Parts: sequence; C-alpha cells; structure tokens
Amino acid sequence: MKEKIVFEQCLFGNENEIVVNDIEFIVDRVVMLPKIRPHQLDKAVSFSIEYCRNTDFRRKMLEKSNECPVLIYQLFKRGVFVYEEIRPFLKNRNSFLLCYYFWKETDDFGKMIKGKDKPYGFDEFFSDKSGDIGLLIDFGFIPSSIEYCLKYDVVDDLNNFSIMNQNAKWSPFEWSFKPDYLDFLSFSGFFGSIKCFKHLLMKGFEVNEKVLSMVVCSGCSDLFQLCQGQKYVTIESVCMAAEFCHLHMLIYMSENKANINEKNKFVENKFIMRHLFIMLLKGDIFVLLNI
Repeated sequence: MKEKIVFEQCLFGNENEIVVNDIEFIVDRVVMLPKIRPHQLDKAVSFSIEYCRNTDFRRKMLEKSNECPVLIYQLFKRGVFVYEEIRPFLKNRNSFLLCYYFWKETDDFGKMIKGKDKPYGFDEFFSDKSGDIGLLIDFGFIPSSIEYCLKYDVVDDLNNFSIMNQNAKWSPFEWSFKPDYLDFLSFSGFFGSIKCFKHLLMKGFEVNEKVLSMVVCSGCSDLFQLCQGQKYVTIESVCMAAEFCHLHMLIYMSENKANINEKNKFVENKFIMRHLFIMLLKGDIFVLLNI
C-alpha cells in the first residue's frame, strides 16, 4: 500500500522517483492522468515511456487504449508503439475515436469506423470540421476557435470573439473529462487559464458555485484564491477536488473552514462519499474534513 501512495504522490505531484510493482494499478492511474489534469498529457507520456519497457505494461496500456486514445497516439508518435500493435484494438466496437487518431495509417478507415459507437454529439460537432482532423487530434480544439484560446490561455485573441451570452462547445477530441457547465468562465477555470479567466472577469462575467467547481477541477490554487473561493464552496466543489485527486485543494478548503451546505451531510451523500473514497490513498480525508 505504501508504494502505491508514493506512486500517486509522484504521478499527481512533482516528485519523480517511483517504485511500484503493481502494473495494472500503474496503468489505471497513468491513463487517468490526462483526464483529470487538463495539461498533464506530456507527463503521462513521460511516465508511460519509462514503463513501456515492461511487456505487461505495454499490453495493459493497449488493452485500455479506448479509455485515453490520445495517450496511445502520443506514444505512437514517439515510436513507443507501432501501428501493427495498435491495429487489433481498432476493431473494438468502442474504438471510434481511437480509429480517428490513426486515420492516416488505416487504409480501410471508412470501413473500420462503420458501426462503431460514436461519442455523444460527435456528428454535430464534426460536421463542419472534417478538414481539421489533424488539428483536433493534436490540440483537442481547432486553434482558430475560442475554446482553443480558453484552454491554452491565449488571451490576446479573445477580443476576436463575441463572448457574452454564449457557451463553449466541448470537443470529442478533448481528452479531459467533460465538465457539466460550459460557460466561458467555467471553461477557462477548468483548464486553469488565469489570463483568460481574469479577462472574462473584467468583461463582466461573475464567479458562482458552478464556476468555482470547475476551478477546483483544474487544481489551480491561484485561481481559487482569485475567486475568493470559500464563500462559493459547496459539496460539489469538494466532490470535484476528490474526483480530480487534488488533495491540496481539499486541505485548503478544510483549513480555511469552507462553508459546506449543511443540508447535504457527507455521510448522507453516497455520490460524494464515493469520490472522497478515491482520495483515501492520499491520506485520511475523512478525518481531514471532519466527517
């Protein structure tokens, strides 16, 4: 158990030395990293390159290729995997997006994706972007879009867009977990884009409980403090901190006596408890939050 705790501290923190022998555990956590850390794809790739020397790790990574196709694609680009290793997994029914990442390498691409399960809203999103597959694969969003600016904190280009009374459109090629609320302020908060976030505040956007929950997802302490977050903290924010493995956010909220809505007791909310349980490997969260 101790080695798994150390592994998670390294993977989700800044430490580099990792010693753990449970390959399946490692794969599960590495595959999760790009999903719960919007800008941590490179770190997941670096970890994977080191462990891909292990035959079991390589096999299990490929078995989970549909869970995080962008990670497999990046490892392919770096020569860690070859197409012949990946192609058998393109035949799975749930490999629709994985196939798109390898559309150039697949001679029978049209036949390969036929009958597969599409992500919700794929056709609507992709209908006018079919010529931009490469950009979507590399960045998640097209660089000329406001979503790209908000994700990568390109604040200088925001004035080119009408930003009021609109929502961001989530891309099926974005590898992070999809937030529930996609107003522009929440969107920039989710990705920890401080410059864009401040710009939107100056334009009249306001912080509320939903915006703060997306900021918590990013794990960006500077943004959280900018929001004066304590007065907006709810059960949902605590849940997001647990689900996205941001122990430091949980500690901060606890130490600063976050005003959690009393009518939703932790012990009565199974959904919250399930996500807090994820954090047990990182410390006694139940004691920390006085549950």
